Parts: sequence; structure tokens; C-alpha cells
Amino acid sequence: MPKENTGSGLLVGTIVGTAVGAVGALLLAPKTGVQLREDISNKFQALSQRTQELASTAKDKTKDVLSSVREEASDLTDRAKKSNEHVMDAFSAAKDDVKDKVRSTTN
Repeated sequence: MPKENTGSGLLVGTIVGTAVGAVGALLLAPKTGVQLREDISNKFQALSQRTQELASTAKDKTKDVLSSVREEASDLTDRAKKSNEHVMDAFSAAKDDVKDKVRSTTN
């Protein structure tokens, strides 16, 4: 059974690629050590904040999907119970009909 792509690999790849690109650009830029460290710190803080925002969004979407799945599962369970009741009623009625026919033929 093929594994569904949830997009988490793409998200991780984007974050890592962004971080590597930002650090690489900073290291290749002609700046003093103090400026470079400050820039790296600022980029790291921005990246950290963006990662937290993405994680929060993913968490909210996961909660929404989970809620939807629970509702659908509940609906399916209710439908299965109703279907089972109909089948049991039909079997009971058929059983009663067979009993009546057997009684009428033995009398």
C-alpha cells in the first residue's frame, strides 16, 4: 500500500534549505565578525519564528482533520448500527415466517 505524502518532507526540506541558503549568503558576504554574527542571529530568530508559525498552523490543521475524521467515523458507526438493526429485523421476520409455515404444515 503506497504511503501518502503528507507534505512534512517538503516542509522540512524548505526549512533546511532556507537555513542553509541564509547561512551561506551571510558567510560569503563581506562583513565584519560582529556584523556577521548579528546577521546570523537575526536570520536564525526569523527562521525560528517562521518555524513556530508553521508548526502552529500544522497543529491547527491536524486538529481540524482529526475532528472531521471523528465526525465521519461517528456517522459511519451510526449508519452501520442502523443497517445492522434492519438486517436483524429482516432475519427475525423471516425466522417467524418459517416458524409459522412449519407449524401450519405439521398441524
